[in-house]
Amino acid sequence: MTLRVILFLLASLPFVYDLISLSIIDRKRREPLPEEVRDVYTKERWQQFVSYKHDLRMPHILLQCIELLTDAIVIFSPFYSFIERLSHGNPYGAVIWTSVILTVIPCLVNMPIYHYITFGIREKYGLNRFTKAEFRKDRLIEEGGSFLLNTALYLLFAFALVHIYSWTNGFSLPFGHAALLTVGILVVFYSAVLGLSWLSWRMMRMQYTFTPLEEGDLKEKILTLIKGSKKKVRKIEVYNESKKSTTKNAFVLKILNYRSIGIADNFLNENSEEELLAVLSHEAGHLKHKPDLRNWINWGLLGAGVIVLILLFSNHGSILVQMEEQLERSFHLTAMNPVLTVTAVLWLLKPLGFCFSVWRNYVSRCEEYEADRNAVKEGYGEALIRTFKEISTDELVDVNPSTIIEFIEYDHPGMAHRIQAIHAAEAATASS
Repeated sequence: MTLRVILFLLASLPFVYDLISLSIIDRKRREPLPEEVRDVYTKERWQQFVSYKHDLRMPHILLQCIELLTDAIVIFSPFYSFIERLSHGNPYGAVIWTSVILTVIPCLVNMPIYHYITFGIREKYGLNRFTKAEFRKDRLIEEGGSFLLNTALYLLFAFALVHIYSWTNGFSLPFGHAALLTVGILVVFYSAVLGLSWLSWRMMRMQYTFTPLEEGDLKEKILTLIKGSKKKVRKIEVYNESKKSTTKNAFVLKILNYRSIGIADNFLNENSEEELLAVLSHEAGHLKHKPDLRNWINWGLLGAGVIVLILLFSNHGSILVQMEEQLERSFHLTAMNPVLTVTAVLWLLKPLGFCFSVWRNYVSRCEEYEADRNAVKEGYGEALIRTFKEISTDELVDVNPSTIIEFIEYDHPGMAHRIQAIHAAEAATASS
């Protein structure tokens, strides 16, 4: 089996998984709803939910097919040889040309599908408030931002890949020097990721208008809820989600020591103050979160990755050289294409990445349960349940996902499990 075939099989795993998960979801939706969420949907609204999800299925599968077809063309065609000729073997030119082609063409192909989802399907069910001009602006910001972020990261990887052999003296550094180099590289990449996070935040502020929450009783109550947070919240702002959708949301933005709270104007305008405070008491729970065993395990995994890099830089780097040589032979290249190298590594690590994603989702769900317990502690347990139910029916949310799909994919607990946990927390609080 050739390397190209192996890479394609790995690239196709998400598509196969999606088909299996759709089958599991179908079976689950034929079951009665659990008691905790039985009152979320009226019979008519439940039929709308089922119809909405059914309508979304074909565009979703079509997008997946386009992505898989793109991967197949890139892997089996002389695409990378063409890029090498365009860039004259320059790795930085190869990054830019590859990024341009693999961003612009899929964007043009996918745009009509996203347009149909927004104005054909979401509009049909009353979930869309985009104007076509606003939709085009947002897609341009998202695709342009994605291109800039991906290209910047690939250029950074290209710089590291070009120089890594000389930096490591042919992958034969003493262990201590390899450790210093590893820390230096990680600091640079971590700084770059922080910079890209800041850019993502700026993109969001280009898509939405943020205004400070008015002074008054509501703001004072929110400040009381977040008192005791580990880091100071710099801003509490309202953003104009009503210009785009019916979504009601509140979030905490975290970048280094910077903390801010964003509240969708839909939430502020259409829900009671108690319901808003219930959700913000949940967000305050995230702000007050203290590291636990799960977080220490994450640090342990990061430490294991650092040790692997140190070993590679000290005396096992020939693995990387051999892999790069094999890629160049398989794709008939005379020079390295950093995008191909990084993409191939990511595809080869897909099984490991899948396992880590499942773990991260589990940790995230645990943190959501913890934040819900903070809402219960503040006396907002029932208001939080009521708000979740209202948002679910308004936004046609799946309130009873399959247990296995929830375990693998969900970074927030399914609604039935979430309500059960809130009731358990209320019972524990009442008995203490």
